[in-house]
Amino acid sequence: MRLGTKSLLVCTVGTAAMMVAVPAFAQVSGQDSEDVVVATGIRSSIQRAQDIKREAIGVVDAIAAEDLGKFPDLNVAESLQRISGLAIDRSGGEGQAVTIRGLGPQFNTVLMNGRQIATDSGGREFNFDVLAAEQITGATVYKSGRSNLQEGGIGGTINVTTARPFDNPGFQMAGTVKGVYESLSEKISPAGSLLISNTFNDDKFGLLGAVSYSERDVQINQIATAGWRPGQTISNVNDGVLFENAYIPRNWDQIVDRQKRKRLNASLAAQFAPNDDITVTLDGFISKFEVDSEVTDLASWFEPDRVGSGTIDANGTLTSFTQEIGLNQGSGDPASDFVSTTRNSRDVTNTGFGANIDWDATENLSVSLDAFHSTAENDRAGKDRFNVVGIINNYSFDGTGEYPTVQHDGFSGNSLPDANLSRLHYNEKGNVPTDEDQITEFKADFVYTPDVDAIKAVRFGAYNQMREKSRFQIFGNQCAFCGYQVAAPNDVISFRPFTAGNFFPGLIDTFYTYDGDAYVDYLSDQGVPIVTSLQNNRYEINEDIISAYTDVTVGFDAGNVPVEINMGMRYSDTDIDVTAVQSFIADVVPTTDLTLFSNVFGPATDITEGGSYSNFLGNVDVSFEVREDMKLRFAAYESLTRATMSELSPATNFGEPRRQNLTASGGNPALNPFKSTNFDAAYEWYYSDDSVFSVAAFHKDIDDIIVNLTGNESFTLANRSAADGFRCAGTTPSCAAPGDIDPSRSGFDVIANTEELNGESELYRVSRPQNGESATVTGIEVAITHVLDNGFGFSANATFVDSNVVLDPTSATNFSLEGVGDSQNAVLFYENEKLQARVAYNRREGFLRRIDNGFNGEPINTETFGQFDASASYDINEQYSIFVEGINITGEELRQTGRFENQIYSIEDNGSRYAIGVRGKW
Repeated sequence: MRLGTKSLLVCTVGTAAMMVAVPAFAQVSGQDSEDVVVATGIRSSIQRAQDIKREAIGVVDAIAAEDLGKFPDLNVAESLQRISGLAIDRSGGEGQAVTIRGLGPQFNTVLMNGRQIATDSGGREFNFDVLAAEQITGATVYKSGRSNLQEGGIGGTINVTTARPFDNPGFQMAGTVKGVYESLSEKISPAGSLLISNTFNDDKFGLLGAVSYSERDVQINQIATAGWRPGQTISNVNDGVLFENAYIPRNWDQIVDRQKRKRLNASLAAQFAPNDDITVTLDGFISKFEVDSEVTDLASWFEPDRVGSGTIDANGTLTSFTQEIGLNQGSGDPASDFVSTTRNSRDVTNTGFGANIDWDATENLSVSLDAFHSTAENDRAGKDRFNVVGIINNYSFDGTGEYPTVQHDGFSGNSLPDANLSRLHYNEKGNVPTDEDQITEFKADFVYTPDVDAIKAVRFGAYNQMREKSRFQIFGNQCAFCGYQVAAPNDVISFRPFTAGNFFPGLIDTFYTYDGDAYVDYLSDQGVPIVTSLQNNRYEINEDIISAYTDVTVGFDAGNVPVEINMGMRYSDTDIDVTAVQSFIADVVPTTDLTLFSNVFGPATDITEGGSYSNFLGNVDVSFEVREDMKLRFAAYESLTRATMSELSPATNFGEPRRQNLTASGGNPALNPFKSTNFDAAYEWYYSDDSVFSVAAFHKDIDDIIVNLTGNESFTLANRSAADGFRCAGTTPSCAAPGDIDPSRSGFDVIANTEELNGESELYRVSRPQNGESATVTGIEVAITHVLDNGFGFSANATFVDSNVVLDPTSATNFSLEGVGDSQNAVLFYENEKLQARVAYNRREGFLRRIDNGFNGEPINTETFGQFDASASYDINEQYSIFVEGINITGEELRQTGRFENQIYSIEDNGSRYAIGVRGKW
């Protein structure tokens, strides 16, 4: 029977969790600042993290900086992945988003100093790559729920802490300067940080400022497809049908993404303690993260009706095939495409400003009042482009080797086809939106400690969050020259050979590129509108949350065993208002390239939606101190995760129309939050000051899981009547001007599945989020940290996660949970008075990344990935040390597949990253 809210409140049996932590590191009291001894190094950071875990209520793990401004990894997310139950996703080789206990980033709440911070993503997930590690003092992972934590994380809650001046009284200054070498780009980039803190007036006032800056010259090599298309009839004009009901990749891209990454973080904190009872803290931060991306791509577009020959396996997957000129049955001839795009760029600004008052109102009552406002913006609307120039050509696909390859005629070594054969094709503007997020929150927390031995604390409080998430997108394309009919102005666009350095073995690494911006300028000079088909999409979601909570912690001895019980309840009321501006599809017109069509959009339409819901969430935690060095914990608690902001948008985005492939994606304002009833049990043995062994088991019973699913939807083509036929997208022999009716293509034509454009509506494959089925997640976490007297030590953990819903490759509609998979970590370290060294291995086993790829409803699976990192530092004297760091030192590649293992979806190589530098502390 499912445990309800009321039964959670009255349940007093042993149901608790393991490890809730204090949110920050407290200063040492009762001592003058010159007498404070601050332990530093690997062992001290382990001890601080274990102290947090040991004194916690519930299931918690933590990581701590080894010293002021010295975090153990180059990235906070990369340190978090060392914790059992946690795994990360990467961007450009950097840790970006965190998964907790098999539940993805959208299921987890990220706080900074106990406050939720806005995110530049389209959803609720936080991107850790905007934060510099040098300004972080630690991170606490709350795996089990507590009533005083903001609701929203079914997976868990991560609280990142930053330095405050009262944490380390007196004058403190630390800084680093380093150079970072990228193995693929073979370039060195600078990075540096500086943190200064001081306290004045007998430590009653303090100021802390920190700034950090880093650059990276990144090269990302990738081979990828938009997806594998099921149920295809493979044929050609000469031989007819070759295979029925087959899988064929939509396309194949050989991508070199050269990025210039710049990250600037700055923060300022002031603290004032007018007396021993009151501490006032004012703080703020700003983060600027820029990614200037220039993608060069050799692309191949595959059509099932121009396959000259091929081979197929038992699953119906084409393992090899050709695309040949003159064999098509309406799709046009194949072309070797040269793509230039800036779609992977980012322009992110994060800010946060807050005020906090901690007040010991009486001997028994403490009060904390907090106000915080944060913003995040990724400003890209209308700034990015996607261009295609091609050469009509034959090519062949071979997916049987370690790396799928496409061999194009005329490409051999440094030999290329005649550049004069190049033709203009496709131009797109926009696509990447501007995402904005604003969070304003107010919080009041009270802790009452009665003069009753059995009652340790009574906590209660209230919370209000006002969040505004908006997206603005300018998306359009122009196809005046689509169809490879017009010769490319090679001199104007600087059409030239390009060689991909350190590319995948066996693949073509020399092809053509050009100046995509010059391409856009050329179109303008020719009097061609940059965008002839504009889709205007924007939405704004306002979410207002009011919460209140109370809990009580009691302690007593059961015989010789100390027992601690925490029982709590949180009530939350959520109101949502959604407004959107939507340009709906009005027509689909052909170009001279029969595979490609052009969208025509109607006028903007205003859409308004809204809703509200309330929830009660209860928790019971029980811990037994079996021995002085041993704890046993149990917990039962309820949690929820709200739909992401982008999922709630009612707007629909219409994709680039292709023959037999009309697609769109959108949100769903009717989504419900989904809830989870959870049970945890844990055992911890602290068998020395800095060594611990722990085992934790968890079970989550989740309802209304939100997943993206693809289905058919019909849209009315308002600009078309039954007698119209196709309108002209560009000037063709049979068209006088764009927009005219093409007399050679009047009447009906087949472009999507088997449906005909009949003047009324057209069938689209639309991907939307929906509340899915219920599921359970069950797992075990095992961890040990052991430190030897000779300076060596190791840490290892393993997480085993399972679910009652698993993707069945033979089923096209099977429901499954995304992100669920096992993981392992191992760290070997050594430390003495001068030298510190660490080697770490992180392994995440294969998992379902997406149940729906957003293209045709097929899944994406991520294969097992393991990575070695290493670092070492040597103290020259008390002030200076030198250090070296290496990330992914064996250069492992990330591989993703479709429904079956031989359906390669993408292979990504981020190379290795090395740093060498000097650190000072004064």
